[in-house]
Amino acid sequence: MRATLLFDTTFFSDYESEIIGGRMGPARRFMRKMAEARGFVSVVTIAEYYERFGREAAGRLATNYATLGVHLADALKCGEIQKRHAAKRLGENDAWLAAQAMRAGATLVTRDKRFKDVRGLSVAGY
Repeated sequence: MRATLLFDTTFFSDYESEIIGGRMGPARRFMRKMAEARGFVSVVTIAEYYERFGREAAGRLATNYATLGVHLADALKCGEIQKRHAAKRLGENDAWLAAQAMRAGATLVTRDKRFKDVRGLSVAGY
């Protein structure tokens, strides 16, 4: 069975930086290793990418990867995650990504160690 992956914004930033720099870094090695996986980008990540790198960069993500939209189930799971972790909350966008990954049965690909505290979330570091 093919793995289902949801890549976070940091992953794409690192991946693109490695490509532009001509380096084979951890993000590119991870992507090669997981070439057979089904990879997704969240609409949340597309919005973050737009904010940081502009419309063209965000458009590339939306074009090159299957997009995972936001649903009511994500909103409820996001609220649950934030309530459960009230003393050590995730950032809002990170909570949405965690909720989306859980709903989709996807592994969240990130180097952000805070996601490891989210019970029930499958996380892959790179």
